[in-house]
Amino acid sequence: MTLTIPPEVEAKAKQQAFLAGVSIEDWLQHAVERELERYVSPPRSLQDEVSPEEWVRQFRECAQSHDRTTPLLSDDAISRESIYPDRI
Repeated sequence: MTLTIPPEVEAKAKQQAFLAGVSIEDWLQHAVERELERYVSPPRSLQDEVSPEEWVRQFRECAQSHDRTTPLLSDDAISRESIYPDRI
């Protein structure tokens, strides 16, 4: 396969390959493989890796790990006006 790319793109690719310590061919192959992976395999999420029951268990464990004596923020502290004072 022959690929024609603009000189400025080629220069950037060569620089990245040099910084990675690999040949331009290896760097480009890896870049193409990474890009294809984005389209072939959708990003994995926690929901893909654990059952719904395990997700709920981990969520509750996380929620219960927080200090219950932490004071709550006042309504004024979380009002739109206090968050965006310049947009009134």
